Amino acid sequence: MMNVLYSLLFCGLVSVTTAYWRPGLPPGPYCGINNQCCTDRKDDCSHRIRDTLCYCDQFCNRTHDDCCPDYEEVCLGKPSNILEPCKHNGKLYFKGDKRMDNCNTCECVQDPYTNQPQWSCERDACIISDDVIYGVNRGNSWRAYNYTQFYGKKLRDGIIYKLGTMPLSHETRRMGPIRYDKDIPYPRDFDARRRWPNFISPVLDQGWCGSDWAVTIATVASDRFAIQSNGAERMVLSPQVLLSCNIRRQQGCRGGHIDVAWNFARGHGLVDEECFPYKAATTSCPFRPKANLIGIKNIQSVCIEDGCRPPVRQRTSRYKVGPPGKLATENDIMYDIMESGPVHAVMTVHQDFFHYHDGIYRRSPYGDNTLQGLHSVRIVGWGEDRGDKYWVVANSWGCDWGENGYFRIARGSNESGIESFVVTVLSDVTEAYQKK
Repeated sequence: MMNVLYSLLFCGLVSVTTAYWRPGLPPGPYCGINNQCCTDRKDDCSHRIRDTLCYCDQFCNRTHDDCCPDYEEVCLGKPSNILEPCKHNGKLYFKGDKRMDNCNTCECVQDPYTNQPQWSCERDACIISDDVIYGVNRGNSWRAYNYTQFYGKKLRDGIIYKLGTMPLSHETRRMGPIRYDKDIPYPRDFDARRRWPNFISPVLDQGWCGSDWAVTIATVASDRFAIQSNGAERMVLSPQVLLSCNIRRQQGCRGGHIDVAWNFARGHGLVDEECFPYKAATTSCPFRPKANLIGIKNIQSVCIEDGCRPPVRQRTSRYKVGPPGKLATENDIMYDIMESGPVHAVMTVHQDFFHYHDGIYRRSPYGDNTLQGLHSVRIVGWGEDRGDKYWVVANSWGCDWGENGYFRIARGSNESGIESFVVTVLSDVTEAYQKK
């Protein structure tokens, strides 16, 4: 009786029907040294290894270390109820064990027909793809890169949380464009950062939040307040106001409509970044819908219940903009940037764009072609490289992406739809500061 109890404690229950062979020590003649094998617990059917009594009978047909390394070969051969492990990069995985393959989960399972171990993996497209990197870098006008911050993320999630611009409504798409039709000699290159030093907003990182629409609107408005006021109203406006307070018909970090957001900036206005810092998340709105700013002289912005103290000057209203307009031609876009500052553009993003490192971007044939999304970006200028025309564009994925947060994209051919819907707007600058 004692032997039975001891065997149950030492090797486990006898009724085990499926087990794994986990080789620990190197195989040896431990169990077969006397060429004996037993079906019941017997002390003479054992071998001592490293001061441990190693039993060789069927009680040890499981994963415990008390089973001899040559158990299955010498004692019972290789029973069908013992599963071999799955293997990956020199490691052993057993049934139910999981590992990650980029963004996909793989599980070690038993093939129901062959009873052999195999990997069952998800097949979702990941943001980062070695095939895309290899294909693009074989010879294109731009280079691809493996961004570690995107590794392990699914492409379908990247379309939601690294973009965010919702499809344009029929009415918005039909908006009549502004026509300048200026027959002037446009410069070969132009950069708002050089034209208006210290007036152009820095590149922001929207984080894992589909807020490109909010970031682009806030930065374009910031740039134009500074330019239109000759620097008197220079500040970085906060995208968080749009995320947290512009909630009607919007989805926060899952995306927003740019027409709704621009109308909010026009009707309710924005506040500066120090007043309501960007959180990359949808939070509660700390302001009443039409609350004014509190006119208190203070260098630092201070958030209070009804509004914010402006950073330098006294201002009794939020930072509002005029009605947005649409630009439809290459020359009109260039003219508007030269006169008023960066503009808001909407482009279509495919998988390869996430890999952009430098050069003039044109969509490649590599990567998943079924998933795509709209992305709001800020055009700050243009240029040419050996006759190859491009736009200079600020993205919202931080300075570690692309060309210090910017990218160049082919100009004049509506590459990725970047010229199909471009928004211009004037800022409601305090009259005393307006550019003369």
